[in-house]
Amino acid sequence: MWQSIIRDFWIFPMILIVYGIWRLRNYLRAVKLILTLNGPRIVPFLGNTGYLYDEDLLKTMSHTAYTTYGSFFRLWVTAFPFVVLLEPRDIQQVLSSTKHTDKVLFYKLLHNFLGKGLITSDVSTWKSHRKILQPIFHVNVLEQFVRTFNRSSKTLVKCLEGSGELGVDITRTVNDSVYEILNETILGNKKECEISNSPFRKGQLLFSYRLTRPWLLLDWIYRRTSHGKREQSHRDDLSLACERVLKSAGKSNSISLLELMVEAQGKHKDFSNDDVRNECCTFMLAGQDSVGSALALTLFMLAKHKKWQERCHEELTRIFGEGQRDPEVSDLREMRCLEMCIKETLRLYPSVPFFARTLGEDVKIGEKIIPKGCGVLIMPYSTHRLPHHYPDPHDFNPERFNSENSSQRHPYAYLPFSAGPRNCIGYKFALLEMKSLISAVLRRFHLDVAPGREEISPKFRVTVRVKGGVWVKARPRDHSGGKNLEYCR
Repeated sequence: MWQSIIRDFWIFPMILIVYGIWRLRNYLRAVKLILTLNGPRIVPFLGNTGYLYDEDLLKTMSHTAYTTYGSFFRLWVTAFPFVVLLEPRDIQQVLSSTKHTDKVLFYKLLHNFLGKGLITSDVSTWKSHRKILQPIFHVNVLEQFVRTFNRSSKTLVKCLEGSGELGVDITRTVNDSVYEILNETILGNKKECEISNSPFRKGQLLFSYRLTRPWLLLDWIYRRTSHGKREQSHRDDLSLACERVLKSAGKSNSISLLELMVEAQGKHKDFSNDDVRNECCTFMLAGQDSVGSALALTLFMLAKHKKWQERCHEELTRIFGEGQRDPEVSDLREMRCLEMCIKETLRLYPSVPFFARTLGEDVKIGEKIIPKGCGVLIMPYSTHRLPHHYPDPHDFNPERFNSENSSQRHPYAYLPFSAGPRNCIGYKFALLEMKSLISAVLRRFHLDVAPGREEISPKFRVTVRVKGGVWVKARPRDHSGGKNLEYCR
């Protein structure tokens, strides 16, 4: 009898062990694969998360990652194994497939920074919302926002008038102009607002903080910390800000993404007010840092590379003559040289230096099989500088993006807005916005780099930042029609 009881007692834990192994089978397969791959040195418990604090991480990603580890290597994020893919043909296998659209679990740590909308949502929510929101970002809708772009361009130009001989850090000025645009085009708020008091400008990114303290990955612990409580308070402020605007929806004749989403609710009953609020937060939060960074860095690159600055100005003169009229969407489309300069800046300094996916099925890369459920990291900052896709990859050469060169390049060698079915829904909006703001500056000013600020030092964050800011000098142009030969060298 006792032998039977003892035998039965051991059956239950054995069943639990077998069940646990079955549930962890893909994780164990991923670990087995990871142990065969090359990669940077790891630290117990933290893995490679310490690299998030490395001031030279972007330099490492762009200069030595490929030559040191190859196109396919491993990283540990605490106890979670990731495979890094740098080669476009391998990246295409993941990003082009609808089977690999799930984001890795760490994206939930970005809700305070990116919102709970399209970027961070689960697959089922993303599919539903993307289908609803895609028509809202049609170019015919975006055309209606050009007037807002033009108004904010004038504000930016006015702020640059007093840059002086020492130049000015344009980071905050540019971000304020971007916020002004988003405030009106997304929320429909035309009133002047106190930017510094906006909850959309107060978020604190705690992604790295939590990753380097693995116990804080457990929400029930993190929520009880001072950081967790502040983050929840900030989320509440964001929700209230969107709720106030949502209550006024339909009372204005102006068009905004919020108004269009409210209209979409009439056709899609499962698109709730909470969904509208989440998407508004995402567009407001994600649109600021990414566009602000790209805008400031493009102005800097044009200040540094006078030949391209003057080519862009000549293009603008062909479009507008010597007049000072505001651009229309047809004018923005004609700014092909400026678009090439923006794209080349985003190649060198993609606003989002990395992103990740969870595999929905096994993927074969070379002779290796990456198992279903494994996290895959994509690093545009590295891929954009592969010399066999971009000769002299560290040089600023916008000709890479003329029609001939673009057509010959692998489509997944350029990823500033991601690629495939889960690419950035707002990339056309962003390009029109940047063209409008940059063209207004170039029509009014000669740009120079500020003395002692000729080089920039990008630092690794969820979006690329520049240590010490982005400094330029802005000198009024001579609108007499004469050509300043000094800037044609």
